[in-house]
Formats: sequence, structure tokens, C-alpha cells
Amino acid sequence: MKNAQRPVSVCPPGEGGTLELIDETLRDGTQSVWGMMMGYHMIEPVVGEIAEAGYDTVNTPVHFAQPILSTRFFKEDPRHTFAMIKEKMKNTKSNVMFTTLGCAVDLTGAPQNATVIRLIFEQYKEWMPKFNRALVICCTEDEIQNQYPVLFPLFRSLGIELVPYMAIGHGPQHTEEFYAFRVKHLVETYKPVSICIKDVDGLLTPERLRKLITAMQAEAEGTPLELHSHGMNGLNTYNAVVAMDMGMRRITTCTPPLANGSSHPSVFDVVKNAEYMGISHNMDLDKLRVVEDRLTKIGKAFGHPVDNHHLPFDLQMYEHQIPGGVISNTRTQLDQLGIPEALPEVLEEIPRVLEDLGHPVMITPFSQFIVTQAVMNTQVGRWEQCLDSCIEFAAGIFGYEEAGVAHMNQDIKDKLLSLPQAKPIIEKGAKIKEYIASKPSEAEVKASVGLPADASREEFVLRYLLRTDDELKNVTPGGPDAYKKYL
Repeated sequence: MKNAQRPVSVCPPGEGGTLELIDETLRDGTQSVWGMMMGYHMIEPVVGEIAEAGYDTVNTPVHFAQPILSTRFFKEDPRHTFAMIKEKMKNTKSNVMFTTLGCAVDLTGAPQNATVIRLIFEQYKEWMPKFNRALVICCTEDEIQNQYPVLFPLFRSLGIELVPYMAIGHGPQHTEEFYAFRVKHLVETYKPVSICIKDVDGLLTPERLRKLITAMQAEAEGTPLELHSHGMNGLNTYNAVVAMDMGMRRITTCTPPLANGSSHPSVFDVVKNAEYMGISHNMDLDKLRVVEDRLTKIGKAFGHPVDNHHLPFDLQMYEHQIPGGVISNTRTQLDQLGIPEALPEVLEEIPRVLEDLGHPVMITPFSQFIVTQAVMNTQVGRWEQCLDSCIEFAAGIFGYEEAGVAHMNQDIKDKLLSLPQAKPIIEKGAKIKEYIASKPSEAEVKASVGLPADASREEFVLRYLLRTDDELKNVTPGGPDAYKKYL
């Protein structure tokens, strides 16, 4: 094989810049393969080593979902977990990242406005002063036009730089030119520190990735690109090589056992390939082997999968496009409904729903309500019953262009917007842009969650995220020490 042609070029030593890895072990890694089930007692043994391993950026398990996870599933006070992570990461030289979806569109309550966002992130900066990066989803034009003008100056006032994570779609409208235009707008308008290619469905092929990188680099004006790639088609480790070959140095990885499968490529594999390509790095792999050993023992003790491999290539993935976490939840829900045998029919129906809705990106919340609508279509007839989320979609609540509204089946769109429940949705949705930019008083937003004007900022944020005080009842300061016996 010594004369075999290499699939990529190999950079001469010292050329091409240093590898700048982004770690997602304790955030997206655990979400992808452990269902986010990670409490104080599972984070504490490894977060310090991750913080000191040499990553450019570490994404932490200090995010909007953690308070619910801590209280509801582990009976822990999330503030104790945050304090522990703060102490463990106090000397890190890495950027510290927070995962946020931006201004949430939630028509069951109220979208987040500028005052709410400010209070939340002022509090999170107190819980984790090292925060200086925030992942913000970039899925629809409405997010860019309605939310970014609020979010970029607000976050920068707190010393936090936003990194737009551009979720890649697979509809006919999602061309390389489409994404290049968006990169151009982001760079000219906001000058972000970097822009991420988010392969949320894990469906990017090396051929398409090369085209995307070429088109996006041409408009980036030197702004670094990142690659965030899940493993649903089994190609994300190879795609990391392709990205490095094209000059990208910011690659998302995880440490096993929270790597591979539907998660991100293993940090060990990416570093090994980078070394072979002559790309330098500053990673302390010995610390990460300690992390791997401890997480493997903890995972076994708590019944989590610890032997994750690259997934086989499944051509049907390109039809239904279901992210890994969603398809596992779908199986569970069909089992609970007593119709596990319906899965093949649901998988066949999903591409039809995607076509009807104009090929939106299969990412939260689209993936969840598209799959649910597909289940309903198979059980009671196509579009005989319609989710309110589909009405919101047809009304443009989630964006007009890449969300698919402009490309929808007109008959389905007309039906959704003529339903009795559509009128209040349309009326409320028309005010979203105005509401997001609004700045009600702190007393007003505290009153909106049932708190008096003199309630502390921390009380407001916990009530806002938990929705009730009941979640904080019967919690312990932190996890039990019993886990230590496994180490």
C-alpha cells in the first residue's frame, strides 16, 4: 500500500497553523450518547483535566437545561454544580463557551426579550465568570434579522463573543451560494470571532464539505471557520481531515467514551491525523487519557454506553435526516404508545412531510415536530390532525426562507393557516420581532414569572428556567461521593 494515493494532501511540518480544538465532551457529547444524563457526581472527576488539556475552547455543562437536569433527575442544586465547575476551571487558558439558542421563540409563553436575556447572562457570568464565548444557532434568516441585532451588542457588553453556528440543510435551497451569502452578511455586519459549519444531522459528505468550505472561505475575509460534525453517516472523523486539509484548524471533538457514535470525532483520532499531516497542536493527551479512563468507569457504573464506534453508512438517513437523539426518542415514544412496529412507516413518511414543508433544516425545534407530525400522519391520515408547531411554521414564526415557508406545498400551507387555532398564532407571531427588541423593566419581567420586584436576579433566572419553585424542593447541595469508589 505504500504507493496508494492519499485521500488528502499532507501539510509540511510547521505550515498551516496550530490546531485549535473545541471540546464538547461534557455538553454535546453527553447529549449525543448519554441523553444529557450527567450530574455533579459525573462532572466533578473530569472537568478540571479537560480545562487544562490545551483546548482553544471548552463548552461547559453550564447551560439553560442544566438546572432542570440537576433538580429533576439528580435532585441536586444546580448552583452547587456551577460553583464546582467554576472552581475547577478558574485557571484554564481555554476560552469557555456557553450553549444558547439565542432569543427563544416560544408562543406558549412569551419570547425572550432584551431584558430577560440580559438578566440571564449577567447571572450566568456570575456563576461562571470565565464565560467569553457563546454558541448561537444560525438556522433561519429571522434569527439573523430579528435576534442578532439584539444579541451581539448585548453579549459584547458582557465580554462574551458570539459564534454563529450555521446549521447545514439538505433542501434544494441550501446551496453553497446560499451559505456564502450568509457568511458575507455576518462578517460585514458583526465581525464574529469565528463562524461554525454545524453538521447537525451528521450527513455531510467530504465532497459537499469541500464545496461549502471553499464557498464560505471566499466570503469570510479571514474570519476562521469551525467544523462541528456529528457522526450519523460515519464520516465525521474523515471530514475533520478534509477540513484540516483545507486550512481549517478549529474542529469540535469529544473524549471517549463520549465520542463517536452520533457524537463528535474522538480527540485522539483528530490529533493523530493532524500530527500525520504535519499540523502542530498544544494538546495534553495524557490528561485526556485520565478523562477517558474515569468517564469509562463512571459510565459503566451508571449504565451508560461506553463502547461507541463509528456508525455504519445508512443511505436512508439522507431521506429522513433524523438526528441521532431524535430517532432514539422516537423509538422510545412509539414503544410507549404500543406501536413499535410503526417506525418503518414513520421513516417513510418523514421525507413526505419534509417535502410538504419545503425542506427545513432538521434541527430543534423542526426535527421534533416534523417527526411527531409524521407519526400522526401514519396513524390518523395525512394532515388529518395538525400540530400547532406546523401552523407556527407555516406562519413564518421560525423564519421564511431556509425554514422552508417560501418552498412549502401551497395546499398544505393554506390548510394550516385556515385552521381555527391559526388566527391567534398569526397575530402573536407578527409581534415577535417587536417583542424581542423590547426592554421592559426588571420589575415587569420578574412579575411575569410570579416574583416581586425586589426578588434577586438569581431568583428570577432560576424561576424563569425552572418555571416553578417546586424543582428546588428536596434537592441536595451536590451529588453523593459514592461515585468515587468507581475511580
